[in-house]
Amino acid sequence: MITPSANILCFGAAHFDRTLQCTEDFVPAASNPVRTLHRKPGGVSRNIAVHLRLLGNTVAMLGAVGDDGDGDQVIEALSNVGIDTRLLMKLSGMTTAGYTALLDETGELALGMMNAEVYDQLTIARLEPALTSLQAWPWWLIDANLPSDTISWLAENKGQTKFCAATVSPSKAARFAPALDKIDLLIANRAETRVLTGIEVNELDQAKTAIEILRAKGIPDVVITLGAQGVVSSSKTGTAFWQPLPTRLKDVNGAGDAFYAGFLSTYSQPGTSFDDAMASGLALASLTAETDGTTVWDLTQKAVNDRAAQAKSSLL
Repeated sequence: MITPSANILCFGAAHFDRTLQCTEDFVPAASNPVRTLHRKPGGVSRNIAVHLRLLGNTVAMLGAVGDDGDGDQVIEALSNVGIDTRLLMKLSGMTTAGYTALLDETGELALGMMNAEVYDQLTIARLEPALTSLQAWPWWLIDANLPSDTISWLAENKGQTKFCAATVSPSKAARFAPALDKIDLLIANRAETRVLTGIEVNELDQAKTAIEILRAKGIPDVVITLGAQGVVSSSKTGTAFWQPLPTRLKDVNGAGDAFYAGFLSTYSQPGTSFDDAMASGLALASLTAETDGTTVWDLTQKAVNDRAAQAKSSLL
């Protein structure tokens, strides 16, 4: 039984990402010799959950893996960093999700393949028996890999829990559309924002308009990330633009998920402000972009605080 003192329950994707590269000229519809560049843990919810745990939060993961070796490794890796995996379902007859990227001989993406069928099994019927336990967590981080019906059902049954939406991708962001009035926190990039608002977000005034639309739908806290341009945020304290932090760029993969983890780690703690959370999000995204892969394994709160001290904002 999960106790009310627990912190953040993360719903969604946990799998492995694989990257292969052709050793000769890529030939479509043919057998291509390749070498494996890397095989790394992935999944939006997983990436956020791990950084939340490394920052000292109490974290659990609700998701689904297949009855296979990859599934065993996903569960073991999460458990090894202290994440509660009792709600991570291992489904017989299913294959653990995974993304495979095939690069051509120049390093450009030739083919990307995502098998996410196992996440379709995160149905209302599977979650409903555990609803009381789920409601005992004060914060839910829900990524859009869950089925749309399940997302809407969770939104209707969140009780006093804060519902935090992670949009994942433009195609999946639409799954949150029926539940926007129940969401407490939305963090999205410009393409995902366009799906939810119909507004192209290329300039700051467009971001401000999109935020006004989302807040009018009932979302109290909204953040739109603009990549290298910075971030626009809005809460009861106003709408602001945040400059990107100085970063020795190495790998931007996972920086968006890291922003969410840094923000939520701070915002979920008593006595912290929205601006404190924004600074922490920017800091962890910056630290992650200076790291190979999606996780800063030697992460410390001091490193986040030191980097967050450089954050600057201006009201819009």
